[in-house]
Order: sequence, then C-alpha cells, then structure tokens
Amino acid sequence: MKISHLYATSLLEAAPSKILDSLIDDKESPLKWRQLSSYPVVNQPKNEKIELVLKHPISTEEKSLEKLTEFLRNASKEKIDKFLKVLEGAEKVVADRIEHANSVEEFARLWNNLPEDLQKGYKQALRSNGFPPDLADELVHLPADPLMPDHDWLSRLDVYAALKSDGARLLRFKLSPVQGFIGNARTERDLWAGSHLLSLLTYLTISVIWRKFGPNAVVFPHLRGQPFFEHELGILYDTEKLRIGNMPNKVLAIVPRDVDIGELENEVKDEITNFLERLVEGAWKFYNVNERLKEDLGRYKELVKRHFSITVEEIPLVSLKPEEVISGVLQDYLKAIPNEVEHPIHSYSELFLLLDQATDFKSRDYIRPEEPMGFKCTLCGEHLAIGGNDDHSNVRQKWKGFVESLHNRGIYDIKIGERLCPLCLAKRFYPRFYELWKNNYSVVHSSNYVVGHKRSFRSVSEVAMARPTENAIKLAKTGELYVKDSNKKTRPVSWADIYEEIQIELRINNEPKHEFGGTRAKELKEAIDKLKDALSIPFNELAPNSEIFYVENLSDLKSLAKIYGTNENDDRLRRVSVDAIRVWVEKLSDLMGEPPKYYAILKMDGDNMGKVISGTKAVKSLKEYAHGSVTNQIPGITRPVTPTIHIAITRSLSNFAVNIVPGLSEIYRAELLYAGGDDVFALVPADTAVSLAHKLQENFREEWRDFKPLQGRTRSMSAGILFVYYKEPLYSAVRRVNELEHLAKGSGRNALAIGYLKHSGSYYNVSLNWWVFGEPLRNLLRELGEENSGLSNRIVYEIAEGIEVWPNDPGAVVNLLKYEIERHSNYRNDKKAQEVFKRLAEFLWVARNVRVTLSEGDLRAAGLKELASEKVLKRLNRTIEKIIVDDPENKEPSDEYVKIEAELKKFLTDSSESLWFMELKNQFRDIVSEEVSKKLAGVVLRKQLRGAAHLLKVLREMGVSS
Repeated sequence: MKISHLYATSLLEAAPSKILDSLIDDKESPLKWRQLSSYPVVNQPKNEKIELVLKHPISTEEKSLEKLTEFLRNASKEKIDKFLKVLEGAEKVVADRIEHANSVEEFARLWNNLPEDLQKGYKQALRSNGFPPDLADELVHLPADPLMPDHDWLSRLDVYAALKSDGARLLRFKLSPVQGFIGNARTERDLWAGSHLLSLLTYLTISVIWRKFGPNAVVFPHLRGQPFFEHELGILYDTEKLRIGNMPNKVLAIVPRDVDIGELENEVKDEITNFLERLVEGAWKFYNVNERLKEDLGRYKELVKRHFSITVEEIPLVSLKPEEVISGVLQDYLKAIPNEVEHPIHSYSELFLLLDQATDFKSRDYIRPEEPMGFKCTLCGEHLAIGGNDDHSNVRQKWKGFVESLHNRGIYDIKIGERLCPLCLAKRFYPRFYELWKNNYSVVHSSNYVVGHKRSFRSVSEVAMARPTENAIKLAKTGELYVKDSNKKTRPVSWADIYEEIQIELRINNEPKHEFGGTRAKELKEAIDKLKDALSIPFNELAPNSEIFYVENLSDLKSLAKIYGTNENDDRLRRVSVDAIRVWVEKLSDLMGEPPKYYAILKMDGDNMGKVISGTKAVKSLKEYAHGSVTNQIPGITRPVTPTIHIAITRSLSNFAVNIVPGLSEIYRAELLYAGGDDVFALVPADTAVSLAHKLQENFREEWRDFKPLQGRTRSMSAGILFVYYKEPLYSAVRRVNELEHLAKGSGRNALAIGYLKHSGSYYNVSLNWWVFGEPLRNLLRELGEENSGLSNRIVYEIAEGIEVWPNDPGAVVNLLKYEIERHSNYRNDKKAQEVFKRLAEFLWVARNVRVTLSEGDLRAAGLKELASEKVLKRLNRTIEKIIVDDPENKEPSDEYVKIEAELKKFLTDSSESLWFMELKNQFRDIVSEEVSKKLAGVVLRKQLRGAAHLLKVLREMGVSS
C-alpha cells in the first residue's frame, strides 16, 4: 500500500474534527489512536464544555486554546455539528491531495506543509460558512487526546500512520567519530566544514529512510521544517538556512517489521561512502593532485570508506511484561495500563533504551584498519598524508611545490607547510562543494563539479574586531564618530566595519557602504581611502585578510606573507608596500584604538537531554499531564516516554535550532558554526559572548512560543566560553572550550564556565550559576569601568592575587573584603558608607554564584590534612553543591540579591546564620566539628571570592557589560 494512502487515511481517521467529535459525542476514536495516549482514559466522559488545553510535554505548563474553548462552550449543538462538518470537509480536501501524490517526493512536500495547508483550508472553509476563521490557528495545534493533552495531534499522527502496517521495528543509526573529526581544525573554515559535512552525511541516511518509509517515519530528528529536507524537496526559499549544520549524528525511525535491516544497512553505508568518494574525487580533480603530487586516488579509497563507523541497529516493537523490564517506572506503568488498550508502544521507553545501548556497543566495536608507517596528515594527525609513505624530504618537497602551484592559481585553501590526507583535503574542499550544493541539492550524487567560489566566513580576527574598542565607544558617546546600522541607529565604529568598508570600496563586497557620522567621520573616511589603496594588491590578487590590521603582522614582507600562508617570494606580494599599509593602520589606531585581538568561542549543550528523550529524567506523574477533569481516573505514577512524546520534544528542539539560535547569533554578531537541537557552537565577539549565551539558555527554557513548546523551565543548558587570543591554534582552543563545557556540567549543570587564555599562556577559569548575570553584576562592572569612578578596578586584581593569604574565618573574610573596597573606593564622605555597603553586597552576590569544590590540596593548605580522604571530600562537596548550585528541576534558588543584602546588614551589625557560607558552616557540622566547619566555610568563601575576582577581571578586559 502506498505511503501517501496510509497517511491520508490516518489523517481522516484522527483529524481535529474526529477528536472533537469523540469529546462531544459518544463516538470513540480508533482504538490504535487511543492506544498512543500517554494514558488512555477508558471511561471517557462526554463533555463539550471542557476547557481545551495543551500541556507542555516536559514541564506540564498549560497552554489554553481559549478561542476554541469559548466557541464550543457558547455554541448550540446544531452549530457545533455544522462546525465539525465544515472541518471535515477541509480535512478531506487536504487528505485527497496527499492520497493522490504521484511520488514520495510530492507526498513529502505535502507532509512538510501540512500544518500550513490545513490551517489555510480551515480558514477558508470557516469563513465561507460564517464561523470565526481564527479558530483555525488553534485547531492545527489541538491536543491528540484532550483528556491527556501532553502532545498535539500532529505529533501523534506521524506515529499512528507509521504503525498502520502489521508490526514495526525501531531503527537506530549512528555515525562516528564526531568530536575528533570536527575538532581537527586549523581554521574556522575547517571547524564549519567538519560539522556541516557530518550533518550532510547524517542527512543522506535520513534521505534513504524517508524515501522508503515516508518522512513521518523519522522520529529523531524531526524533519518538518528542516532546511536540509526542504532543500532536497526543492521548497527551501531561504538557502541561508543551509549554512548551519543542524543534524545530530544519531537517527531514530519507525519502520515496518518485514524490512530487511541488513539490506537497509548496506544501502545507508553505500550512500555515505559513495558520497565521500565523490567528494574526495572532486577535491582531487580541483586541486590537480594527480599531476602535482603524482598520486592516484584509487590507492586511498579504502581509507575514505573506512574512516567513519556507520552503525545501524534495530529492535522489534513488541509488548513487554512488567517482570521483563528493568525500569521500575515502566513496570508500574505497564501494570496500570488497562488491558483493553494495551499496545507494544507502551513498552517503548525500555525498547528505546536497549536499542540505544546496543547501537553504542556496536559502534564501539568498530576498528579501523591499520595504516602503514609514514608522514602523517598535519591537520588530523591520524592518517597518512597524501604521498606520506615516501621519503620524508621528498614528501616535504612535493607538498611545497604542490601548495605553491595552488597559490599561483589563486587558491589559498592550503598553506605552506601543510600536508593533508584525502579526508582532510576533502574537508578543505567542502566550502567550495557547499556553494554548489546550496544551489542544487542533486550534486551529492555527482562528482563532475564545476567549482567556483567557496562559502565565505568571518575569520577569528574578524570576529575579534567586531568588538568596538574603548576609544570607539567614547567617540560614539561624544558624537565625534559613529556608524548608523540598517535601522538608522547609531553605534560605535568597529575595525570590522573598516574591514568591510575597504572591501566595498574595492568592489570585493557588494554590500551598501557604511554610513559614518560625527565630527571626525571625514578623518576616518580619508584614512580608509588611503588604506584601501595600499591594500588593493593583496586584497584583490590574493584575498581579503583582516589580520593585516595587526601591526605585528606588518613588520616586513615575510610577516605579511605568513598570514597568507605563502612566502615572501610570491610575485603578487613583491609589489605590496608594507610600509604604506602600516602607516595607515597606525593612523586609524590613533583614532580608534588598536584592533581587538581576543574573541570568544561558545559551546552550549542541553543538560541531560539524552535522559529526557529516553524518559529517565525530568518526567512528572501521569496525573500532572492529565486534564484536570479526569485526574481522579489517572494513577499517580511517573509517565514514561512514548514515541509521540519523543516527537513532540524533538520538534521543539528543531524549532530552537532552526528558528531561534541563528537569529540570536546574528543579533550578537556571532559566527554560528553548528546548531543541532540542544547543541550550539559559535565564534563570538568578546563583548557579546556572555549575553548571547545567557539569551540562548533563556530561550531554551521558555515554555511556549505561540503553540510550539520549547524545553520549559525545568530544563537547562550548560555552556563553556573561552576568551582567547586570535593566534592561538584553533584545535587547542576548541579542546579548551570542550573542557569548559564539561566543567560546567561537572559542577552541577545549569551553569556557565568561563575561561581566559592569555597570549602570555596564563589561564584561569570559573564556573557560575546563570543567575549571577543580572543588575548587581552590571552595576558592579559599571562602578569598576567608569573613569574617575567610585571604585578602582585594581581591587579585582589584588583580590585575585592576594586572597590566598587571607584567614579562613568567614567573618574575617567579609570584613577584609569590606576593608579592600573602602581602600580602593573614591566615594564622597557623605555617601561612602552607603556605597561601600552596596559594592560589598554586589561582590558577595557574585561570589555566592561561583561554583567551587574542595580538594585535598585545599584541606592540606588549611591545616586539615586529616580530613583529606575521598569519602569526607565527597560529603563536603555534596553539601556545597546542594547549597550553591541552582537546579531547575527542584526549585528556583533560595538566594536572591535582596536576601543577600538584607542578611549582610544583620551579619555586619550583629550576626546572621542565613548567608550561604553560614549555612555551609552549619551543614558541615554534620560531617566535622564546629571549629573545623567554620574554617571550611571560610576556605569555600575565599575560593568563591577569588573566582568572582577572576570573573570581573575577564569581563572588564573583554568589554563585557553583563
């Protein structure tokens, strides 16, 4: 039976008209539809006056369908009957189009546009028959089961149609390795290419699946509205959405039971390996490897085929008995499901967990074939470089000649000194392939590439320069120099603006010219014009390169050649006047301040999302997900995950990645490299990185956006931000930011870990509650940042460096902090006491949100080496985490700034046991003596204050205003 026929039939059986009819009259929905409810209510009450709501699939937060509820409550029986007939007619029109789809591609297009098409059809039909057309907005989001409204009907429809066949299997796909392939990067282009290529490889698998079983068969990632999917269908109108890889490396689908999984696995592997071979072949031809390196591609094909572990695993969707399952939650659930509505789908959570584990085990068993000894790839360090089995000096000489020949052709994809393996060569070629693919999806099945330009990126130095300098900010404030944005709002001029303006003047960039203003705008424009002339040769004949604005790269021709990855003998560089460039860069620096050299790398990840999707985390009781009118019929047991809930969650993750993350990244001037569900990776100007991270986690935790759920208030994200010098090797910086993200998660999750790697090599980090970023911190930064302000910023450096010698008594620590604030303050005498207290409270608020742990070294340094056992440390750190860490799954943090301020007054004048470090002292007494508990609380407070000082130092130096 045709997939489109099955889906059209399913739609008509369970469309909103049928759901409402079953609620209002005694007509029951199809048994298989009711079985897909999280808990099917057997004795369904007839109730046309019920309030229609959706409940968030994770947090249970209600979203009322107000218009539809009001209409049904006030309409007569006859009017409601007519209303349902009108809906049914609109549904038949849409279903008929699906039924008669001539191909699986046409069906996929209709499936993708189903919500919009149905909404449009409803509106036309309702308007024509005298009903309010805006009811259509809520109808397309109707709960699948108004009595258990934890997901909408479209989420269930996909599963219902997929289960129409006689029996089903859950299918799991996994592609690895991921982190290593992405992290092996020397440039931001390598980072993007690695993540985007992996996304495309995963999508090729998805394409095989949906073409065989329909797009509704893919549970994760959800395909409706996915840019890669719409691109293949030829219905993506904004191809800029393709820039960001947003496919995970795992796929979950529901397929018919009689599918030959072995045959499907071979087909998937062939699709991926054949594409990789074609990609490498395209790179081989474009770079002219055969002629220049005298290497034939044929001998490397096995390496290309065997690099990735491609795992396909399955498990039959069958009913399990309570005694057969491991999960106590599922045991209780299976016992509670009424026999007449029991279905294999109710065992989904255990089957999914078993399948996921089996896939991971199978993936880990994969062993790549050994490679011969020789000269390794300088990018990945894993595979032999092309021709790497030759004599070392020959390899170096061949590659030197090869790279120089590319540079003579105007191709700077590979730098002098690099030697790549076939896969890394393909990664370098991928941005050129992307431009072809963006215009025509079908090039994935071709190797005859007519290659033109490559996808453009902002380099790390460009990202760094998007931060305005302190001079530029002052000039904008005084009206001496500014630039107007597209909304005609004025802002400080950045070096990135200058870089763009020069490219516009040289006609490399077709964007409109910048609108500079202010009393010194003429001076800026004249300097830009002179610098443009000096940069004409390198920008036009080689490529634009923002690193040319750093004077250390302009000492001589050799230093200039280095940033282009070539040498001073390059004919095009010989005609360049380095002195002229340096003169005008220095003149602009006199006006604007030197260009910023630090940027930020942001990596974010949803907390425990794997457990949320598997149903082992953040799930509430069935009663909480049920409609209030039937809670007395619902058992008070935990709801396990079902495929319909799984789809509802993955739809919200897709919405976040596709529709929210890119927009916010653009606002905060980030170069977004990856956004897949709950994962984000971006290069960000130093001054906006914290704001972007904070805004992303705020949006992630929203309950509803219109009728589309996000992840809700009980979920959270953890993030790492690394502030780093532009010349730091990117692979090293990526490793650091991965460590920071792990630090954030390891410190209790729902956290931001910030690291600062200076050009000198010094490094420090701090892990924080998200709550720290608010008005108290902003106010403290303002006080530290203003010229002739009340508080010298020297205080943060002295605390960071000198707090180690402070005593371990909490009261003494607070008084010393107060003394340091008084010593470094410049407030008028009549306001000094008041302002010093405010700064003290703000500083302590920041410290309260710094996450720390006690180590064996801390205890020894405090003279408590007798406590330095693993068991005692574990208990102490568990106590610290319980008091300091914000856990959204429990409750909002008990501490707020106003509480800190109020309790601090008591602490300074009399005593208070309510400040967090005093709570720590009191709870430590369950583990150690009174005297020791006081000392340990002091150690924790000192560590937190040191972390707060480091944080303030970083934010000040990076221009962050919080």
